[in-house]
Amino acid sequence: MVVPLDRTRTRVDDVPAKPAAAARSRPTLRPHEDSRGDALAKPAAAARSRPTLELTHQRVDDVPLLVGFLIKLRIPEIVDRQLPPHPLHQGLSNGWLITVWLAYILSQADHRKSPVQQWVESLKHTLETLIGQPIRPVDFNDDRLALVLKRLSDTAAWHELEAVLWGVQCEVYALPPVKGVRLDSTTTYGYHAIDDDGLMQLGHSTDHRPDLPQIKLMAAAAQPSGLFLAGDVHPGNAADDPLYLPLYRRVRAMLGQTGLLYAGDCKMAALETRAEIASNGDFYLTRLPLTGEVAAQFAAWVEAALTGEHAADLIAIRLDDELLGRGYEIERLQSAMVGKTQRTWTERVQIIRSEVLAKTQAAALQRRLDKAEAALRGLTPPPGPGRTQFTTGWELERAVAAVLAEHQVEGLLEVKFESEETSQTKYVGRGRGGPNRPKTTNYSVRYQITTVRRIEEAIRQRVERMGWQAQVTNIPAERLSLRDSLLTYRGGWCVERMFHQFKDQPLGIRPLFVRRDDQIQGLTHLVTLALRVLTLFEVLVRRGQEESGEKLSGLYPGQAKRTTDRPTGKRVLEAISREQITLTLVESGDGHYWHLEALPELVERVLGYLGLSHEVYTRLVINSS
Repeated sequence: MVVPLDRTRTRVDDVPAKPAAAARSRPTLRPHEDSRGDALAKPAAAARSRPTLELTHQRVDDVPLLVGFLIKLRIPEIVDRQLPPHPLHQGLSNGWLITVWLAYILSQADHRKSPVQQWVESLKHTLETLIGQPIRPVDFNDDRLALVLKRLSDTAAWHELEAVLWGVQCEVYALPPVKGVRLDSTTTYGYHAIDDDGLMQLGHSTDHRPDLPQIKLMAAAAQPSGLFLAGDVHPGNAADDPLYLPLYRRVRAMLGQTGLLYAGDCKMAALETRAEIASNGDFYLTRLPLTGEVAAQFAAWVEAALTGEHAADLIAIRLDDELLGRGYEIERLQSAMVGKTQRTWTERVQIIRSEVLAKTQAAALQRRLDKAEAALRGLTPPPGPGRTQFTTGWELERAVAAVLAEHQVEGLLEVKFESEETSQTKYVGRGRGGPNRPKTTNYSVRYQITTVRRIEEAIRQRVERMGWQAQVTNIPAERLSLRDSLLTYRGGWCVERMFHQFKDQPLGIRPLFVRRDDQIQGLTHLVTLALRVLTLFEVLVRRGQEESGEKLSGLYPGQAKRTTDRPTGKRVLEAISREQITLTLVESGDGHYWHLEALPELVERVLGYLGLSHEVYTRLVINSS
């Protein structure tokens, strides 16, 4: 990433100003005076006659590297082939417009249209030299960029574009075959008016903003590398379940591989989805939602692990010395219609207790118990002004049951209460009392909670049943064991991290500023294209670092010698920005030339990892000495 570009114009004289001014202030010497006066006067006159240098500075930082990387990926060529320009189109083609715009998004971490034109104008020489074409002032105005987004909103053309881009990046960088695919969805919001037929709709928000309209992105990533594969844009109120199969079919055709493992969360567990994946000779791995028939079967599966037939079959699952959990698996036959054909396959049901999840749920239970105990004792405060008392036992029992249900601790607390009866004798009527005056006695009953006790055995049994999860897969155990199945599912963080990059830094599509549906869809496609480039950049840097056996340094501000095995694309681009690579135009009366400072070692190594030469930077220097 780069900070806003610094275009500074500086006038530089060959002789410092102060000595020249001092020379001009000295009196003129006559011929018979000391000859040193001539020696002092000549430098001042020479200084006044020498030309002034004018310097113009441009911070180029990572821009040449990014543009060179995009050109190596053939982005301009592929986009122009898939999205040909209008016959009356003038200026830069769609391919070059998108290439420069992607460089802006990745360099400036900003997806807005409005600043692009000014940024391009500030780097006009740099960009024109890199792309080899002149740039007109109107090429990157809002209207032209809006037309680019409209072209990108074409769903059919976008699907073809993604497929071609994947093939090219595999060809250019010899990427290994994908071993697994992770499917998942996310949402991103904007401050839009809601149209019944539009993309921006209210729905379940992964950003915790259910009050704002949103769109939904269904995405596929290679696991575990995190390479972005494909993405579909849907209305924000769309259900997740039916979105998996269309993306699965497209990714399968794009990769051209059979026998891949497709992983997803419980929304991928629809029987129709699993049936089609199995019928195509592929494999799935997904969690089962605790609804419908699964909810009734789940309790029996857990009991079988604790006290039943599988209690002795539990397998401890470890990663190095850390205990991740324990579990067992069973096999069952599944059958479903795929098209007009009945399909039957064998499915492995894996019942696993996650240690981390169990500890988290047990801690949450303890907090609920503490709150429930405090709430129960507060039901019957001592008598006093404004303090409501229970006068019947059934009312207190109902209040106790409500508290237990609210904190989900039914059967875990024992509550005892007793009745307190008080009497008060008064004279009947008004006036002073006497020995023969009639009296009346009023009786009142108050119920008081005396004991709130935890039922430890019930709590222990509840804790034993925490942390259990059920996941299913049709991949053979010889290829993916129970332990490997758990580790593979836990690898879903790769797509979650990809969503974080998409919505926050460095791409930051949230919130959306464009309004029309075609602009929203086109911009989402453009940012996912930037995400594709960023994830590939990261994979290549890590691969290059591993192959060279040398770790990049200078990635952490203030820690020049600190290194890491897994540098992120964002951190590498930020480190290049901190190097402040500057291109300088030197102008004088004799002409002008460009000067570029020596490239830092970090930039040279990253260029090598990407298969780029120094020419992406040195071509910016024209007639340089």
